[in-house]
Amino acid sequence: MLAISIWSVSVCLGAYAAPSSDASLYQSKLRVAGNIRSAMLASIRTSWEQGTAAGAILEFDDPKYSVFGSSPFVSDGTFPLSTLQLAYSAAVRQSPDGRLSQEIGDALDGAALDGASAGSAVLLGSLTDGSRQDYWLNAAKAQLNFILNVAPRTSTGAISHRIDTRQYWADGVYMGFPFIAYFGAVTNNATLLQIAYDQCRLYRDALILDGPTGKLWGHIYSDDNGTWIDEGIWGTGNAWAALGMLRVAVTIQKSEHSARMTSQITCLISWIKEILDGEFAALRSDDLIPNYITGGPSFSDAASSAALASVAYRVAHLFPQEFGTNYTHVATKIRDAVVGNITNLGIMQPIANPLPDPFPYWNETGLLSTESQAFGLMMLSAWRDWIGV
Repeated sequence: MLAISIWSVSVCLGAYAAPSSDASLYQSKLRVAGNIRSAMLASIRTSWEQGTAAGAILEFDDPKYSVFGSSPFVSDGTFPLSTLQLAYSAAVRQSPDGRLSQEIGDALDGAALDGASAGSAVLLGSLTDGSRQDYWLNAAKAQLNFILNVAPRTSTGAISHRIDTRQYWADGVYMGFPFIAYFGAVTNNATLLQIAYDQCRLYRDALILDGPTGKLWGHIYSDDNGTWIDEGIWGTGNAWAALGMLRVAVTIQKSEHSARMTSQITCLISWIKEILDGEFAALRSDDLIPNYITGGPSFSDAASSAALASVAYRVAHLFPQEFGTNYTHVATKIRDAVVGNITNLGIMQPIANPLPDPFPYWNETGLLSTESQAFGLMMLSAWRDWIGV
């Protein structure tokens, strides 16, 4: 039986009762959600896109099995087909060193952490697909072994986001550390839960900056030469960090070890609040987050906006004593702005360019982005769960 912590008590005290108008409004957006979903699936190319799409599908199609759901670490007998289809592709394209989704065309993608973004979906297969249990488990173990024992480490012991150099990317907090925590929760391994927390802490220590709207994260720092590669406060980088830390915090909260790790949960939640406060303070007149607050172009960005709105809905639902209605008020403004800009093809706009050339590609606007589509789906899933539909 899972341990009951002070966090589960606060959830019970802060349950949100949705009026019928909220439920009707959500139902009216299901076609939009379907368009976002199909456009996301049509655009997957890279390892991080595979894992991010799998995470979004899990939350939307199989919410009971997400870390925000009712049975994240055990099977209730239902088969999460759409999630496992994406997980299977990630495992089939696993490279010999253990990284998931790496075999793309004729080359690997150079990332140490991105492949692990599909790790939780792959490990879920070992819980829900008995006919392939060993296949799923072996693929997940190989990915975990790569992260813990093969990937380069920085001078502080942080797992490098890149395979050939030692670098901190804010993106990596979502890519690698929720998987470590999820593996720890599934296997009742407190050491892995602590490692996931420690990695979030080390990344924050390396990337935190005093920005004009509060403490926020720079994007990329090189540990090899002690210099910034991108010191800009990038909206999507901060969103990746908040999304990752939230998943680590909730995984710890729902594990057998939650009662002994309340301080770790408290720190993670405070760091998420830090990001939401700083990013929401920069909200533009069109109710979207700027691509960069400092250090880059500040055009409005639907991707980071949707991701941060999803975080706001989640924390308001799970930790209401720490996050009041002002967070969901901003999230709702963002939601309306994001949905209002979606094209007739279901494409999120405006967004940063996701294509890897020229570097830094996120400094210009783009046409289509798997991660943007995934963030939109995550936002709608989080809104649904917050209103209790």
